[in-house]
Amino acid sequence: MLATVRKDLSRWRQDIVGILLWMSIPLLIGGLITSMMDGGGGAKPHGVLLLADQDESFISGLIAGAYGQGELGELISVEKVSFEEGSRRIDAGNASGFLVIPAGFGNAFLESEPVTLTLRTNPAQTILPGIIRDVTEILLDSGFYLHELFAPEISTIRNLVEDGSRPDDLLVAAISVAINAKIEAASSQLMPLALDLEIVEPPPSDAPSYPFALLFLPGIILMALMISANGLASDFWIERAQGTLRRVIIAPGQMAGFLVGKCLAAGIVMTAVGGVTLVVGFLYRGITFTRLPSALGWIAVSGIALFSWFGVLQMAAGTQRAATVVTSMFLFPLLMAGGSFFPLAALPDWIAAIGRKTPNGFVADRLTTEIIADAAWAIDGQSWLIVAAIAMTGLGACFLRLRSGFARG
Repeated sequence: MLATVRKDLSRWRQDIVGILLWMSIPLLIGGLITSMMDGGGGAKPHGVLLLADQDESFISGLIAGAYGQGELGELISVEKVSFEEGSRRIDAGNASGFLVIPAGFGNAFLESEPVTLTLRTNPAQTILPGIIRDVTEILLDSGFYLHELFAPEISTIRNLVEDGSRPDDLLVAAISVAINAKIEAASSQLMPLALDLEIVEPPPSDAPSYPFALLFLPGIILMALMISANGLASDFWIERAQGTLRRVIIAPGQMAGFLVGKCLAAGIVMTAVGGVTLVVGFLYRGITFTRLPSALGWIAVSGIALFSWFGVLQMAAGTQRAATVVTSMFLFPLLMAGGSFFPLAALPDWIAAIGRKTPNGFVADRLTTEIIADAAWAIDGQSWLIVAAIAMTGLGACFLRLRSGFARG
């Protein structure tokens, strides 16, 4: 057994590049996910609204200026263009929207006559065109209600403009008093709203929330363990090609020690593969290292269990190429279902329940418990027994397969 451990570690150390690649999988994926989740939300989306103002009136200018106010101005930049240039740029997808204010819009608004504003949006974008469309509809609705509210005052001002006469101070004061009175009357209904709202908030959850990237960590580690277990289990084909298995099979009482030695060596390698990511994750998240020994122990035992059963799958095929196909057919569906691509905690309950029944999902779920628990050694004893039983049965299946003829080729 010890000789096999030394032999395998010595041989696998010569393929250090492959082991480093297995280690880089969780570090690379975890780094990408963490940068996306913890990157401060990233840059805000920013769009361009092309505006062809064919009216050039005071009212059309108010609409153009409304898009650049407050936080909306941080999302949308307004560029005044000609109709031809705006059409060309929106057709080329170089803007989020193209708004055309037709000539006569200001007069139509004052006269309360129908008028059409044309808004074209970029179908290649989703969020910003929707914002532009909603803001435009709000502006038009606001203009309608303002016109309804101040129709007499607007009519008086329009008549003065059309006549070209200068209003006297008494008329200006009368218009101002009328506008102010309407604003005060409306304020009693609008500020605050004269509505009786009952806001029902869901009761606070007793379960603490954890960063999404932290919940991703166990699944990523299991992805690396599954891939490395499959790669290490393919070593049975190399041992057979070199004649090692034939010599072991004829040596009395050596097969059990040989298999246990290979499992221990594989467990050491996979513990190193998962341990590097665990240490990096603990340092980044500020997790106490008192949980590291228990998490590493869980990874070691689980890695041996995965290795033994991948060994069974490898030896079940007739050729090494067929073994690669067979193990790939099991590997990727298990990774998908077991929480390596999406954390089990983020999946619907019925999907998560299925995922926890898979071998890697079971291991990842318990590893999550260990990482987020209040104290170390949070994984229950029954789970340890289950993983140990999986490892023993897999080892036994490998023993029977070697005895049944795989070792002889």
